[in-house]
Amino acid sequence: MATGYEDIDKLTSNQNQMLDESLKKQEEIINNQTQMQIDELEKNKTEIDQQTAKTNQGLYTQYKKASNPYGTNAEEMFTQGLGNSGYSETSKTNLYNTYQKNVTETINNAQKLKSDFDFQINQARQTGDITLAQNALEIYNQKMQLLTQEYELKNNREQFLYQKEQDALAQSNWEKEWLYQQQRDQIADSQWQQTFDYQKQRDQVADSQWAKEYALSQRKSTSSRSNSGGSGSSINASDGNSVNTMNNGISEYANQYLERVKYLQSLGNSSNENLEKAIVNQVTNGNISEDEAAYICYELGI
Repeated sequence: MATGYEDIDKLTSNQNQMLDESLKKQEEIINNQTQMQIDELEKNKTEIDQQTAKTNQGLYTQYKKASNPYGTNAEEMFTQGLGNSGYSETSKTNLYNTYQKNVTETINNAQKLKSDFDFQINQARQTGDITLAQNALEIYNQKMQLLTQEYELKNNREQFLYQKEQDALAQSNWEKEWLYQQQRDQIADSQWQQTFDYQKQRDQVADSQWAKEYALSQRKSTSSRSNSGGSGSSINASDGNSVNTMNNGISEYANQYLERVKYLQSLGNSSNENLEKAIVNQVTNGNISEDEAAYICYELGI
């Protein structure tokens, strides 16, 4: 079953295998070196035995030669008249004792040397064992470090995957929030457009109603002037349009038109340039005078 850590497990396994092979190779080298030392010491021990045997053989030869009843020493004893005497027997005994003493010393010296070699052999084995143990401990420590590294790698991967999931979730939430905001903006735009269209329709209705009321007032004003014979405070424009003048010096129509334009300006439905064109049209059509047009522009700040 896949765990997601196959690459890390494989890396750790390969490193452990390399450490095991390294330890095995070190053990072989140390064991070979130790065995070489032991073989050399065992050889020295064998040489000691050989040398001891040779030395003892020489001592025995000397003893036999010295104690030979027909040898040089015996002839000298007989020449001196000491043959078969007590002194002669004592000399034989001394020769034998000296021989035994020399043999014993040779054997003891050999044993001492062999003991020294045995001690060195044990030391070599102990040194080899200690070295092997130290190497095994070192390999164990390295394996423990590998386990720690493996844990850290897996832990880092877990943190990376977790952070990746968190980032993906945050991105998804941001996209959802962005889409939601886009929808809200579209709804807001749609509602604004609906409100604008509705207000535009209302403005058109209001314009139509205002035009009707103005036309009615114009008819009433014309009828009133006809009944009064043209006298009073009214004035006749050169183009035939008559309006009632107000205290501020502009006609009632111009004053109403000013209020209407102010309203449109407050709604922001028309630019100053469009308003200015509309006022010029009013002058062209003879609805207001140029002075009234200038006054209206002044009031509108255009």
